[in-house]
Amino acid sequence: MTEGADTFGDLGPMASRHAVDHRKRWVNAGCALLIAIPSGWLGVWGWSATGEGSVGSNKAIGLLLGLALGAIAVAATQIARALRGERGEYFEVRRGGLVHGSQRGAAGWSWNRVTSLHVDGDAVNGLATRLGNGYRVEIDLDDGTRLRADGLTERAGDLGRVLLTQCPHVALKPRIPWYGRAGSWLLAGAAACAAAIAAMIFYITDHPDKEHRIPAGEGMTMVQSTEPGISEAGYFFLTMGMLVCAITAITLVIAYVRGRAYR
Repeated sequence: MTEGADTFGDLGPMASRHAVDHRKRWVNAGCALLIAIPSGWLGVWGWSATGEGSVGSNKAIGLLLGLALGAIAVAATQIARALRGERGEYFEVRRGGLVHGSQRGAAGWSWNRVTSLHVDGDAVNGLATRLGNGYRVEIDLDDGTRLRADGLTERAGDLGRVLLTQCPHVALKPRIPWYGRAGSWLLAGAAACAAAIAAMIFYITDHPDKEHRIPAGEGMTMVQSTEPGISEAGYFFLTMGMLVCAITAITLVIAYVRGRAYR
């Protein structure tokens, strides 16, 4: 049990238990990679094979690459959440407080030790529910501990409703989202993304294709060969990098504009 945590006897009998299903995260990550790997390979193969292809083929390649990037993002998120969690993780709602535990041990806190609470979502949202994104609970405690639960927690909606009922002293406090607290750092990040795009463009222009003219002897036509300045794989990664930086910069600017409402 963590330092400063209440004893479970002081928290009274258990009312409900909510297990966290981290195995489903690994399944989700595996399914996402099964989508990402073949679609990404087909996209790269099609891009390198067609070159200056038709508009239709370019759209199909773009769709495959976009699908691969989206699936990789989903897999990375699910793996990160699974690694952040603990085997056998669970929440227990007791009459006098909350218990959080796993195979490593458990700790409990009385309700008046909750300093911040955020409950968001409806836990029923198609794909988001499968990934655990349809519901989110964040709990801050007075000893600095931060607990998180999402839609992959057993009966997450019941857990959220109990917390809102038992912690009225913090449930109605306005919560400023991260983009409301970040301020001008968002614009600085957008500027860094724009600078990265400019650097990649300058890199491409500084590495043009080189032409070599080789004399073929008297009365023979001069042989000319072209040496690419950047390989096809290099062009692909630079293009993807510029796309990611552009999307990130736009997202940061939008977040800055939205965050101004909280200041």
